[in-house]
Amino acid sequence: MKKWERDVLVGWIVVLIVLVAHYLITVSLGNTYFAESTLNRMLWFSSFPAFLVAFLAALFQKTNSLTLAVRRGVIWTAELIVGFTVVAWFFRAFDTLFESPGAYWLFGAVLLAPLVYLLEFRRQNRGTKAGAH
Repeated sequence: MKKWERDVLVGWIVVLIVLVAHYLITVSLGNTYFAESTLNRMLWFSSFPAFLVAFLAALFQKTNSLTLAVRRGVIWTAELIVGFTVVAWFFRAFDTLFESPGAYWLFGAVLLAPLVYLLEFRRQNRGTKAGAH
């Protein structure tokens, strides 16, 4: 399997986990659908587990270069947008989803997580190498 194909596969796993987390948050807030009145809040709350899932995916994928971090962030975010678009279309809330600022927090969290991991990875490695001298 090529590296980019693995990134796409891992991205769909990230999307699935984020959608499940979003569903659990939605149910915990008392909704079972994309209600316009609470969608922004649900998406904003979902951005935290989404960031964590993408961060852990970057960790398990051993994201150790800027190119990999950017590629994975873009692929995973594009897949997340597709996943949420399909769900929003199913619930007839397409306009509501993309009018909500929380959606952009969510997408941004997944986009930035591999980059944040990379910055943390580099900082930790720099500190380890400096301490070894």
